[in-house]
Amino acid sequence: MKLVVFLSLILSFSVLSEQTHDNRDLTHFDQPFLLGDWYLVNPDPEQSQENFLAIKLTLDSDYRFNIDIQKRDLTVDHWEGNYSANEDIIVLGLNSHEPQVYQYSANHNLLNLNGVMFTKALSNSLAGMWSSETLSGVDASTSDVHQLDLILQPDFVFLFRVTNGDGVEAVHRGVYYTEGEHLVLLYKHGEHGTKYTLNSDILTLEMGEGALYAVLNRVR
Repeated sequence: MKLVVFLSLILSFSVLSEQTHDNRDLTHFDQPFLLGDWYLVNPDPEQSQENFLAIKLTLDSDYRFNIDIQKRDLTVDHWEGNYSANEDIIVLGLNSHEPQVYQYSANHNLLNLNGVMFTKALSNSLAGMWSSETLSGVDASTSDVHQLDLILQPDFVFLFRVTNGDGVEAVHRGVYYTEGEHLVLLYKHGEHGTKYTLNSDILTLEMGEGALYAVLNRVR
């Protein structure tokens, strides 16, 4: 029972602490699936009428965007500015002379802009299978947690598993997104924001205010 309570606590901490609103907390962003680096690759640039090899669109939580278009001659066109978004409309270039309005739909790794499909990609080597080397914090101590395993797939799906001293496991599955040092896990009944650092094959997670500090090694 303690293990289940522990998993519930760390994966719902952001909900419990809404009264201490922090604009840097990604869990408060209205359209979280928009955030990240999105790519469109021309599947046949030699035969295509479109003069590009690839397009990268980056959407940040401060409502700034960047677009880089690599053309067939290897030159790059760059565009940046402010954007706004609701549940189905995104406007790029709010302060420009010709704002671009798109209908969109998005999930954790696909973005459809006016019928054109972009795919999200990680900008670092965060994806992989991670297993704890050391655990500390209030929740780790009170819940008798001996092992923490985290699988972060490159398609932004995660599996989170904790194991107590008796070998009893509790598992959560869902999707995640990242920005800077922030990693947000979304699951069936809520979400949790955590800070991370990545140093080669060592991943450090800080969850809550002293709730959990974990150092994990890359398994693969």
